[in-house]
Parts: sequence; structure tokens; C-alpha cells
Amino acid sequence: MAPTEASPANPDYSGSVHSGDAQLSLMSSSPEPVKKPDEKRSVRIPDLFSSIMSTRPVVNPNYFKVKAEGDRWIAKLLKMDEKASVKNSRVNLCYLISMWAPTADDEALRMMLDWAHWGFAFDDFFDEGHLKDDPIAAQEEVDRTMAIMEEDAPLIEPEENPIRYVFQTCWLRLKQRASPELQRQYKVLHKRFFDQLIVQVQQMAKEEVLSRDVQTYMEVRRGTIGAYPATAVALYAQGIEVPENVFSHKSIQEFLRISADLALLVNDILSYQKDLDLNVDHNLIRLLMEQGLSLQQAVDEIGSMISNRYKDWFFALADLPSYGEEIDRQALLFAEVCRHVALGNLHWSFQTGRYFGPQGYAVYETRMLHLSP
Repeated sequence: MAPTEASPANPDYSGSVHSGDAQLSLMSSSPEPVKKPDEKRSVRIPDLFSSIMSTRPVVNPNYFKVKAEGDRWIAKLLKMDEKASVKNSRVNLCYLISMWAPTADDEALRMMLDWAHWGFAFDDFFDEGHLKDDPIAAQEEVDRTMAIMEEDAPLIEPEENPIRYVFQTCWLRLKQRASPELQRQYKVLHKRFFDQLIVQVQQMAKEEVLSRDVQTYMEVRRGTIGAYPATAVALYAQGIEVPENVFSHKSIQEFLRISADLALLVNDILSYQKDLDLNVDHNLIRLLMEQGLSLQQAVDEIGSMISNRYKDWFFALADLPSYGEEIDRQALLFAEVCRHVALGNLHWSFQTGRYFGPQGYAVYETRMLHLSP
């Protein structure tokens, strides 16, 4: 079965996922009309589907098979009840990772799904869970997780610590295919994620979240958004490897940064209502408004930041040197994986009803967010 394009222009952000001739409907197949807001604020969002985000993502043809197996496995491992299992299925992490690695085989895609389940559970510890304002415990969890990737790491039993067990199974599967260089890059990109999670926890403990400047906020959030390790997993699944001198080149590092920035900037716009409801401070709109901007001005400022990232992408591409045909091919594929991570995040945010329920297509079509008081 060939990979299938998923179109943002298709009025399908009511929650349907397509792959080949099959269709999985998570919610109503037709978008609901936007209700007239009563005493609600409305804000116009930027065109998020422009420039390098304008292409249609391709969904891996192994999506349905891997989703069924992976969702069932994690539900059993974490002893989810029926309600939690259904909720996890609707979050649909398999749709997300299927756009990151559209040509990966089913074995690699399954590893990615298991990793995504680990990543979201692990991140919750630091965002909303028991580690969110405990720097000592947070550092211990990070150290234990990094130690899993050492050569002499003992095997973890699922009953001992199911989250670490999942991470270890992913690492062991990656080692079977990945070169030593890709293994090292996998560690490097995970460490970037872990390091900024620790900084986030330290800031939460000191109640410094909304007192940060924009640059400091971006440095932390581009690490904690998870795009760096996501790219590492997608590189493995797609079979893309670049030598160390290419990986460390400023253009490759720029592709990684831009992908992470696009993911976090889009997330902070689309998740704003949810973050308000949950009193989450990790949102750039809230930070900009703390600094005196109106809601619309804050969203417009983020729109300008997104446009600048598009420009940065093409500058980085222009500055990428030539290393010869084979390495050049791998370097360009590396850049494409970075773009796919950001693109997949964007489409997944609309498609799965994560933020807008059945009104995702209406938000896409009108570019208007109606916020509750």
C-alpha cells in the first residue's frame, strides 16, 4: 500500500484519519458550525499552513496495523481502565508519528509509537505531575533515564517501572539497526530535552515562569516541546544517518531549532484556551500579555516569529555545504525529517480534536479562535 496524503484543505478536521482506502472516524465526520460566542473573546490566528508548512503530510500506510497493536500493548502495560484506554486511542499518537516517518516499516513505526507513549507519559511527570516543582526528584528521574542508554544498564522489568521499561525497549530496538553515530545523536537529542525539563522544573520551583524574557522562554520551551528527541526517533525509523561533522554543522542544527520552534509556537497558539483552563503558565501568549501586549497583539507577534522561522529555514538550506552525492542526500533527508516533525504536529493538533473537538475544520477555515471567559 502506498503512503497517502492528508490534506488540510479537505474538510476533515472533524477528526477523521485516512490511510489508503480505509477511514477511521474518531468523531463526527462533518464539522459542526461554530456557535455564536456569548461574551467570548475572539482572536484571529496566523496562517499556520503556509511556506514550508503548506505541503500535505503523508501518512504511513502501516498506520492502522501499528495503532491497533501499540495502543493495545500500552493499555495493558500501564493497566489502563476502559476510559483511559479510549482516551489514549483518541489522542492518536500513531497518527502523529505516521507523519513523521511516512515510509518507515511496521517494526520501526511500532517502536516510534511505543516511544511516543513513553514521551507523553514522561513529559506529564514534569508538566503536571509529581516532578513539576521538585528539582531534586526531577534530576534523579532524568539521570536514571539517561543511564538506561549506557552499555552496562541492567534490564528493567515492566512491573518495576513501566515507563522506564518502555524507554529501554525502544533504545534496545534502536541499537539493533542504528549505527554508533546515530545512537550518539539519539542520546544527544534526548539530553537536550531532559536538560530543559530540569530548567523548567527549577523555574517552577522558584515561581519564575512568567517573569522570564522571551529569549529565555524560547530556549527552555524549544527543549521541552519534545521535537529534538522526536526527530532522533524519526531519523532511526526512516533510516537516515549523517556523519558527525554534518550533524554538528550549523545548518543541520538550525533545521532542528526551527522545527522545535515551529512546534512550540503553533502549540502555544492552539493550546491557549486549554492552558487558561488548566492554569498552565508555559505559554508564550500569556508571557507576552504579561509584558503589556493585548491578546491579538501577542498572537500577531507569534505569527511574525513563525514567518521569521520560515526565512531562517531557507537561509540554513542555502548555507548547507556539499559533501558529495550520498551525504548530501542524507543531509537533505535529515532536513525533511525536521520539517515532517513540525508539519505532523500541526496537522495532528487539528485532526485529532486535541484542542478544538469537532470544530477543528472551522478554526482552520476561519482562522478565528473563540475563547471562553
